[in-house]
Amino acid sequence: MIPPALRRFIRYWYTYRTVVAVLLGILVSGSMYWLYTQQVACDNPQDPSCTIRLSLHPEDRLFFESTDPNIVLIGIDDASVRELGKFPLDRGDYATALDNLNKDQAGVAAFDIGFSDPGRTDSGDNLFATALRATKVPVVLAYGSSGELRSGDGQVFMTGADQIPLHKFRCTDAAGADIAPCATPNPNVILGSTDLRPDADGVVRKMPMFASPTCNQTGSCATPNIDALGFAAYRAFSLQGSAGPDLTYAPDGATFGSTWSKPLPVDQFGQAIISYSGGPGAYQLRHEYYSFADLVKGRVPAEALNGKIVLIGSYYLTGVQDEHLTPTTVGSSQAQRVSAGMAGLEIQANVVQMMLAGPKAFLSPEPPLLVLLIIVALGLFMAFVAARLSVVWGLIATVGALAVFTVGMGGLAYFINIVPDLFHPWMALALTYTGVTAYRVLYEDRERRKVTTLFGQYLKPEIVAQLAKTRGGVDEILRGGDRRDITLLFVDIRGFTSMSESMAAEDVTTLIQMYLDHMSDIIFTWDGTIDKYVGDEIMALWNAPRDQENHALLAVRCAYDMINRAPELQQQLIAKGLPPIRWGIGVNTGPAVVGNMGSHSRLQYTALGDTVNTAARFCANAPAYHLLIGQQTYDMCKDFIAVDLVPGVQLKGKSAETFRIYQVTAIRETTDAPWVQFPTDMASETHRQFTQQFTQKTILAAGMLASRDILIGTEAEQALAGQAGPADGQDGPAG
Repeated sequence: MIPPALRRFIRYWYTYRTVVAVLLGILVSGSMYWLYTQQVACDNPQDPSCTIRLSLHPEDRLFFESTDPNIVLIGIDDASVRELGKFPLDRGDYATALDNLNKDQAGVAAFDIGFSDPGRTDSGDNLFATALRATKVPVVLAYGSSGELRSGDGQVFMTGADQIPLHKFRCTDAAGADIAPCATPNPNVILGSTDLRPDADGVVRKMPMFASPTCNQTGSCATPNIDALGFAAYRAFSLQGSAGPDLTYAPDGATFGSTWSKPLPVDQFGQAIISYSGGPGAYQLRHEYYSFADLVKGRVPAEALNGKIVLIGSYYLTGVQDEHLTPTTVGSSQAQRVSAGMAGLEIQANVVQMMLAGPKAFLSPEPPLLVLLIIVALGLFMAFVAARLSVVWGLIATVGALAVFTVGMGGLAYFINIVPDLFHPWMALALTYTGVTAYRVLYEDRERRKVTTLFGQYLKPEIVAQLAKTRGGVDEILRGGDRRDITLLFVDIRGFTSMSESMAAEDVTTLIQMYLDHMSDIIFTWDGTIDKYVGDEIMALWNAPRDQENHALLAVRCAYDMINRAPELQQQLIAKGLPPIRWGIGVNTGPAVVGNMGSHSRLQYTALGDTVNTAARFCANAPAYHLLIGQQTYDMCKDFIAVDLVPGVQLKGKSAETFRIYQVTAIRETTDAPWVQFPTDMASETHRQFTQQFTQKTILAAGMLASRDILIGTEAEQALAGQAGPADGQDGPAG
């Protein structure tokens, strides 16, 4: 047997806002984590397992410009081409540049320029080859090729054209074809891969640190792995040559001998996240950039090159597509270049700078388990917040949570060098709030409107608002009728039928409307529910549709107010030229069936049963300004009211021996407060006075019109207004 509370919960589980919010939070969190896993799987466009291509990276770390003075960029820009000749430049200019670097004792010279094809002149190629054989400065030459990612060994397998530099540039022996392997490699010439792997959205966030070159497959070289050009430059700089440990791949990160205190985090493809230290043009902004023509012409100060890592390559050169989109940077004065991307030379410079900074600059992605925990925690947090706060405060809390989370993750990323995933937690917060709010609008507001429509004309707004919060909504309030103890109050006007027959229709309508408004306000004051209006009769009830512990006393106090405030209504009626009225009240307490009843085309919330009929009979037998109550009402209120037994009243179907009727004669606020007489006599006397005034007024109006009719309401007012002449000195009609 399922307990009633649990059965009710199962039936109306969707009305428990927190339960729905938590379920929505779990659903949204799960969806966001799935989206996160798809992003991780599909950031590599060439991955054959990637079926859904998503790349969502608003979490890109914001980098402040802080370039390393040990790095100098030499750019082949438009000014250099104008001064030195058309592009590609003659290789004799590279020979001159390398000679100047040796003269100024540069630390390393890295050329991000392809040398796989013969140059414009043989003499230029020979000059450059001679300079490479004679150089004392370690030189890194670019090895560029397209390739595909190969998982499991941390390599990028190079395919396509073999873009290895010419034989004469990398070897000291003169024999062999341009792509033939070296019999005697040039000890000061190192190859560095310039392969870049943009994510699916075209942004370069990672650098392949290991390349398995095509030349190794074809026999053009005997190198199984080629380091990224930026790392190759750093390695030569730190080792002061080419001899020493190599970068070694391992699943938990790449190591470089004992140089680093912790491994460089890399993925299964051997790619490391680039810790960008500036946006496009950052090195030029900080005066760590020179034009290639200045180097060739000897215009670069020696101290600017001495002991430095010098990177040479094209730099936003017109007609050369060597720019790549990169993550956002803060403080870049070259913001106009962001849309065009960052020069490949600058990307390699950022890799070098990351290596120079060491492990403190190494970045790793946020662990997936941490991402899952954060998404779930934020989703559930927002579910509880959105379920328990108003829509506006929930929105404020959502914005606040977004701000706190973003700042917190930014600080965490700064101190532990991770690239935080912000997008999916952001979406979890926003979508959870949106989902819970949508639920509240679609379900709760709909139920609130239904409750307001049903009870708005019978209950005061505060009670309607309270009922609207009932779990289960209207269905719960009205579910198939409910048998419960209630207190009913009936009130109607004495002699209204005969009175209305002598009144104009307009006056009848005005009088009854004023009466109903006055009585309804009093009923609402005492938290009663107006069941219905039947002509001049009002039926009100307590303890339904909501529970009211002292429902009988509330009804009796309401009746007291109806009699005590009778003079207010009488005064208003006289002011309108309408006759004063009297009413009797009956109150009864007992079991009844309450609920939504009626036909398919018309339903009404009402009460049925003997208790209702008895209350109506009390009212019918109550003299003007008297309150008659039954035994159960008296039993519930006996500490607060004084009564007289009403003799000689026999209700149909009731035994006079067992059924008693009481007239309330006094009432008090608390059990130790003084008694206050029921205002029956006061109301009766006031009614007599107002009746006398009204009679005099109507007789006067009739006399002025030489009529035997008693005029009431609008006709009396118009008659008196039309006889204003005597006040101006004119004679009225003869009496």
